[in-house]
Parts: sequence; structure tokens; C-alpha cells
Amino acid sequence: MKKGLKKVLSLLLGMTMTVSLLAGCGSKDAGNSGAGTSAEAGTAESGEGGSTDTSEHVELKMYLLGDRTPDFDEVYGKINEILEEKLNCSISVDFLSWGEHDTKYSLLFSSQEDFDLIFTASSWAHYEQTVALGGFYPLSEEFIQTYAPDIWKVVPEVAWDQAKIDGQIYMVPNYQNEFAQDVIAVRGDLMDKYGIKQITSWDELKAFYMACAADGMYASQGGPWYQYFQAKGMATTGGAPKGGELVLYNAQDPDDLSFYYLLDWDGFSDYCKQVKEMADAGCWSADVLNSSDERQTGLLTGRTAGMIWNLGSCRTFAKQANAENPDWKVTLADPVSSLSKKVQPYINNGIAININSKNKERAMMVLNEFYTNPDIYDLAMLGIEGKHWEAIGDDQYKIIDESGYGVSNNCNWGWTNHEIQRDEYIEDRTELDDVYDAMLGAWDNNVKEAHYYDGFNFDTTNVSTQFAAVEAALGNYYEPLVSGLVDDVDQSIEALRAALESAGIRDVLAEMESQASAFVAEKQGN
Repeated sequence: MKKGLKKVLSLLLGMTMTVSLLAGCGSKDAGNSGAGTSAEAGTAESGEGGSTDTSEHVELKMYLLGDRTPDFDEVYGKINEILEEKLNCSISVDFLSWGEHDTKYSLLFSSQEDFDLIFTASSWAHYEQTVALGGFYPLSEEFIQTYAPDIWKVVPEVAWDQAKIDGQIYMVPNYQNEFAQDVIAVRGDLMDKYGIKQITSWDELKAFYMACAADGMYASQGGPWYQYFQAKGMATTGGAPKGGELVLYNAQDPDDLSFYYLLDWDGFSDYCKQVKEMADAGCWSADVLNSSDERQTGLLTGRTAGMIWNLGSCRTFAKQANAENPDWKVTLADPVSSLSKKVQPYINNGIAININSKNKERAMMVLNEFYTNPDIYDLAMLGIEGKHWEAIGDDQYKIIDESGYGVSNNCNWGWTNHEIQRDEYIEDRTELDDVYDAMLGAWDNNVKEAHYYDGFNFDTTNVSTQFAAVEAALGNYYEPLVSGLVDDVDQSIEALRAALESAGIRDVLAEMESQASAFVAEKQGN
């Protein structure tokens, strides 16, 4: 069920490391993956010639991000049947919703809540911050090889290297070719109505948004901030405040090693003024900052003309919208189509073990199953075979019903493994499928040149007090500015600048510059 190496090779072009992909990989028989065929006599295989005592039953707990789908518990009931047989354990799952994980994630650790596994990611899902707080269990090579030998064979060396903070691994990174580029799922009927043939640039995107507003239609659920700075060639900096947004770098120019702090970057002021114009025109709801809607809610309910997310998620919800409202003709658009594409580091999705877990070894063994056991992998990604999907050959799937579970829509991304992941079989192709394939193919052939900062992640330990103060100061000003919901842009920017200066942003920036210089020197072999 293995895929070809085309995607892997394109991913390597976007990595800052020159380590061979094959250095950390080994071939495997999908039928023999996992920690062993059964938990025989109270033991399970845990490495070459070794075994781990599984005679005592344990109940593990995992945290994922998002919302529980209607059939989630049924699917995980099937997963637990396998785990009970193989590892004499079961797992329960709690979710942190998209609207609450920013505030509740760290509380799980500060309150020393009893759980075992949790989704994490560099920059956007609390990896660096939680490591700095001492919340994740450090994973030695021996620990990984002992309790997750199949993961060790699959995950390339470069991925483990990316996961290291001060030389120590704290997460199991996922293994896939993931582009760091959002697109738009947009109603084609409205594009036709407004005479807009394409949305391939910032100016075309803004024109569509303003046309929607003039028609009394919300264009989206908020301001297109990412589309603006990505159109300028910028990318978020790993570990920087506000999920990396407060400090950008020029991802399109590998020779540009400058950081662009938003309050010192002219582009931020330009964006804020343009987005205020759009907000004042009615491109999105004035109450957007109080909304708890999921990203897809506006599009699916007809409240907005589009939604912004990654390519796969946009296709998924565009399909759903078209199935329920065929006359909408929802399609996909890339407003930065002229630029080469950044590939995400492997640590953009991963799973970590809570340092307070009482069952660290069994947790790692369970993760080994999620990551490399095809039966569990298919369940977690696709749902129940025969109810949610059906197999087409050894490496494809066909959707039966996504209403209760949804393909790759249940935060299974932390253990994504392209070697055993099925591709979707599309029997009755639509124009949307053709657009998706063409866009993905164009991206695969246009991976940008590697930049050192693609793999850089800021460690906040030395400036943790200032960093926390900066994050707190952002809360009063940042979201209103990037959503265009301020009375005076210049005045609000200056108020934000003063608050960040008082919070200690210059200490944070100086520490970031120092770490980046050391990081680049290390990669250059100096």
C-alpha cells in the first residue's frame, strides 16, 4: 500500500536539511506493522528480540483538536477492540475545540491533568511553548526504538532533527508532504454573477470580496490576513508570538535572513488600512470576533461566499456544499498562484506524551499502532469500512457516507503516514476534482527553494516572561486590527506598538535574532 517517492522527493527540496530521506527510513511490510500480532501471554513485541509487559490493563486518554463527530465514539470503539487484543489497553479521547485550544491547552499541564497523549504542532499548536513549560515527556532514541520500533523505521532522520529542542525530541512528527498554503473554497455562481473569472492575486481577491459586500453578501468569516502576507512572499516564523504571525520572514528569498516584526514592517500598516476598507464595506460580519463558528460554517450555511483553509479541507467542504447546493458551483482558488510553494516541516503536526502520564511506555506503543497499523490507521482517518468508506484495491478508498465521521476530519493528522495512507478513488469526477488535481500538481512542480528559517523554531525559555506579556498585550489590539474592526488604523497600530514595547518585545526579538544566527551557523557547518 506504499505510495511512490515523488511527493517525498519534492518535500526534500523544501527542507533546510541535506540529510538523505532514506537515512531514517526503512521499508516495511504493511501486514506486519504494529507492535506485534497479539498481546500473547501478557507481552507485546517492542523491539528486536524484546518484549514489554502488558499484563496489566490500562486505560489511556488522548487530547485532540477540533470537535467530536457523531460517529467518533463508534469508530474509536473499533480501534479499542484492536488495542485490547494487541496491547491490553484502550483509549478515550477528549477534544479541545478550535475556539478554545489557545486558552485551554496550557491549562491541561499547569493543572497537572491526568492524560497520556496530545496533538501538538510547531508554532500553531503549542509545541515550543509546552516544551518550555516542561509539559512534554522527552523521547530518547532508545525509548522510541523500544516502544515504537515501526515509527522509528518510518520517520526520516530530518523529521526527528526538526522535532529537537536543545537536542531533545519531544514529539513524534507526522510523515507527509504538506503545503504551507491556504486556498479559498469559493462559490462559482457568485463569481459568475459578479463577472470575476479568476482569483489568483491579492487584487483579484479583494475585488471579489468588495463585490460580495456590494451585493449584501459576506465574503468570508474574517479578514484574509494570511493571503496578504503570503502574497508578499512572507511566512510565519516558528515559535514567534501569535502562532508565528508577529514576526515574518521572506520565504521566497533564501538569501534574506532578516526578520520582519509587524510593527516595523510597512506591509502591516498597508494591510490594516485595506482590511478596514473591506470591513467597513461589509465583507464580513462586524461581530466576527465574538463568533465561535468553525471555518466551514459560513460557506455550508450560505452565510458567506467562501472559506479559507488548506487545500484538502477546502475540497472536502466544497464537495459537501456542492452536494447540498449544486447551483452554488463551489470551486477552489489560489490567490497567490504566482509564487512557489512552501512545504511544511514534518513537525507541523505531531503527537506528544504528557510528562505526567502514568503509562508513558504503553502510550508510545499505542501511538506506534496508530502510526503504522493499517487497520487502525484506516479507522482513524476514514471511519468504519462498509459504513463510511469502502476499499478500492490495496491503496484507495471510496466514500460511502461522510456525514457521521468525515475523511481526515478528526485530528488524525498527528500520525499521518504517507506510506500506508490510501488515496481517494473518484468514480464520477466533477470539475471540482479536476481543479483540485491541477492545483496540487502545479504545486508539486513549483516547490520553493529552501530557506533556513523554514526549519527554525524559536525557543522562548530565556524570555518566557516577556513572551507571555507580549501574548497578553496582543489580545487587546491585534485581532481587531487584522479584522479591520478599529476606528483609526494608525492610532490603533501605535497603541499596539506601545503595548508590545512595554511588554518586552525587543527582548524577544533580540533573543530570536541570537537563536536564528546560531541556527543558521549550525546548518552552514560553521
